[in-house]
Amino acid sequence: MKKAFITGDNAGLISELKEFLKNKFEFENSASQKTEIAFEVTNYDRDLKFKNLNDIENHVPENAVIISSSLCIPLSQQLRFVKKVNRLFGVGIYPTFSSAKNIEVTKSNLTSPELTNVITDIFENSIWVEDRTGLINLRIISLIINEAYLVLQEKTADAKDIDIAMKLGTNYPYGPIEWSERIGLDLIYNILQSMYNEYGDDRYRITPLLKERYLEYSVLKNKN
Repeated sequence: MKKAFITGDNAGLISELKEFLKNKFEFENSASQKTEIAFEVTNYDRDLKFKNLNDIENHVPENAVIISSSLCIPLSQQLRFVKKVNRLFGVGIYPTFSSAKNIEVTKSNLTSPELTNVITDIFENSIWVEDRTGLINLRIISLIINEAYLVLQEKTADAKDIDIAMKLGTNYPYGPIEWSERIGLDLIYNILQSMYNEYGDDRYRITPLLKERYLEYSVLKNKN
């Protein structure tokens, strides 16, 4: 088996990725000259993301492929922290990603075309998308969740009824409030904030109730 290393700020997400890839890789506890594939799955902590990419660069061999989550931080912003930019790929990795029908992968204009088969071998149900904030799945899901929190804020319906209405009306596997809890309200918040910062479009402006819930979540997370 090939040797792989995974780093990031979410232990649950790292465990999910290891379980998802357990038949393809032998996982190392740290990056080394034996590492063939390195994963960086931090989604929105920019300082940690860039530090981890730099650490990977300093420890893995030059022919190792680096796959980095690029939901909140596009590859175009990660490139300056990787010396051999031709081996950097992006992926849409988030809590519960393994239950999705496909996994989104992306590359920059500097990525080596010869290495793309490595990614499709790892993620057999992958689809290639452009290097954009939120990619596709979570960009759309985040907008739906944001609108659902506006409906909740206006007291048009409670959380349970919003979820039931969406599941019955659209055949989605989860309602938007439930989705926000499964994926993580912190990630949803940061995807919306990243898109708003990039595009300046009001449709990405975060609903006050979602922001309030996110701030409460952040306080509890820091205390734990």
